[in-house]
Order: sequence, then structure tokens, then C-alpha cells
Amino acid sequence: MKVTSFKIYRYALPLKSPIVIRGRSQTRLREGIILSLTLDDQWQGFGEIAPLKGLEGGEIEECLNNLKEFTKGLAIQEFPDELDGLFRQIGLCPLIPEVRFGVETALYSALARKLQKPLSYLWGESPSSAIMVNGLLQEEEPLGQAVNDLLRKGFQSIKVKAGGAVKKDVERVKAVLKLLNNRARIHLDVNQRWSYDDALYFAGAIDPKQIEYLEEPFKDIEKTSVFFHKTGIVSALDESLISQGGKAVKMREGVRAWVLKPTLLGGVRKALVMANDAKKNGIQIVVSSSFESGIGLFSLIQLAAGLGGTCRAGIDTLKYFEKDLLKAPFVIQEGKIVVSPKPLSEGDINFENLSQA
Repeated sequence: MKVTSFKIYRYALPLKSPIVIRGRSQTRLREGIILSLTLDDQWQGFGEIAPLKGLEGGEIEECLNNLKEFTKGLAIQEFPDELDGLFRQIGLCPLIPEVRFGVETALYSALARKLQKPLSYLWGESPSSAIMVNGLLQEEEPLGQAVNDLLRKGFQSIKVKAGGAVKKDVERVKAVLKLLNNRARIHLDVNQRWSYDDALYFAGAIDPKQIEYLEEPFKDIEKTSVFFHKTGIVSALDESLISQGGKAVKMREGVRAWVLKPTLLGGVRKALVMANDAKKNGIQIVVSSSFESGIGLFSLIQLAAGLGGTCRAGIDTLKYFEKDLLKAPFVIQEGKIVVSPKPLSEGDINFENLSQA
């Protein structure tokens, strides 16, 4: 099996409003890279590389150079037909996490076409035909219309982004809860912007029963179990899984969920290993995006479907884009997305929004 052709594209998609990441406003353009490759002159696959300023990971030019260096050897390299052998070889390459995600998803997509199977079947034995999606409420978003839109789409669970000033966050959460009127659950994503004392203040001001969990409330994750015992509020780990690795994955008490961002973790293969570990330990999995375009989200949807069961997806992000790379937008109804039974093909993509790199 050989990669017989590949193309690298760039995109710059306008956003309806700047993305706010950990309190820092971003550009109104979402930039990224698309890798298209073909196996044995027959099977084409697509992957996305989308570093996001303000998060851990590489810069776009660094990712582009890393990808180009990797693809130099693609056309002359013979890969073993079995999946594990192929990805073991890829695993030996020094790839930036976002680049590894793009390379892996492009190869998996091509392999799915070769095997004539849905992409999700390469990632799970009994994939779901539809996945539950968490609604998203950004920290600077006006509440009234945004909450109504989330309810109209039938979201059962909504992630509210915290601003970092705990008293203001308390008031915002109270306002959201009032608007929801028990029609959906919420969890709060703090991105480690509170102190431990701030988290205790929040717990004293909000009925813990109204909060599913707090995502990364503070930096000192060793206090997670103590916080749980004091307040009854469980936590979810996200950044800690990347920055603190083994220390974070060993934590159990007071941890409800792991938020897996394959883009930042270093690919689908690593995310699958972590998801398997989480399932064994009774930890809920949320497959989450980093504001990728529809091409990257397609892979994340398929991954969430492959994991099946109670896995949810944090992918309610395309609503912030003026336009996308896919011709047919994802439709969220009753808080769910129906999973496509086919891998992406050239005909699914708006190539007018891409420029060759």
C-alpha cells in the first residue's frame, strides 16, 4: 500500500464574531490546513490541521513546515496493509500534535474508502448511528437569543464558558439557569481561570444539583477530590490531560469526565487509547473540537460515534463560522447529529474556499 499522491491546501474562513479563548480575543478568521492524499491511485482521504492561538500546540506555519517535511517521504514509502503496522510507522515520525491528527484522519479516511466501511467502524466495534452533542455558550455571547437557539435545537446539555471573574460568572450562570427553566442541564468550562477559593465561592453561590460538572475549575488538580468532598460538585479534565499527562489520568475521585481534543492530544490513535482507559474506570468521554472546519468536525463526529455508548461531542462550533469547507452543513436536531455512513469525498468539499499551499 502506497500514498501515490497528496495535496496540501490552506483556508481562511471568516467568523461571525471573534473566538474568545481563555479570555483572549482571536481574529475573525479561522485559518487551517487540509491534507488530501490518495492510496494506490484509488482511495482518497482528507484530514485537517487547525492550530488555534491561545491553546497548547503549534503555530500554523510551524505545522505547515512539519507536514511538508513529513510528506516528502510519503510518495516513495511502502506501507504495510494492516492498520496497526501502518500507524506504528506513522507513530515513529516527529509530528506536531495537530499535524498528527490531520495525517491520521486523512489515512483513516482513505482506508475507510478502500474497505467500503463508515469511518466510525475503524474506531469502534458497535458505532452509534447518531451522537449526542453539547450546546455551546461563549463567554461574551448575549444570553437571550443564544439560549433560545440552543433550546430550539433540542440540546439536553449546554457548556457555558466562564469568564474567569467568579462573581460575574455566578451571575451569568444564574441568568442562564433562569432562561433554561430546567429544560436542559449545564456544565461550566472555566479553563483553570479560577483559584481554588473562587471555586469554593461558586459552589456556595450556586446549587450544586444544578451543575453537571465544572470543567477545569482551577490549576491545582490535586485538590479535585477535596473540592468534590467539600461541595459535591464533580469536575471534568481537559487541559490537564495534555499538560500533566499521567498525573491527570490517574485521578479518579471527583472526576466525572475527560474532554478529549484529538487535535491537541496528538491524533485519533492516542484519543482511542485514552477513551478505552476512561471507559474501564467509569469516566465519561466528551470528544471535543478546537474550532475546526467541517472537515475536521466530520472526523470528530465519526470518532464520537465509534466510541458509542454515553460518549458526547463538544462540536457546536460551526455556528460561529460565516462559511464552511463542506457543501452540506451538519444538522443538529434534538441535540443530536446523524452520523454519515460514508467517508468524505471530493464532491463534499467547497474547494473554492481552499488555496493550494
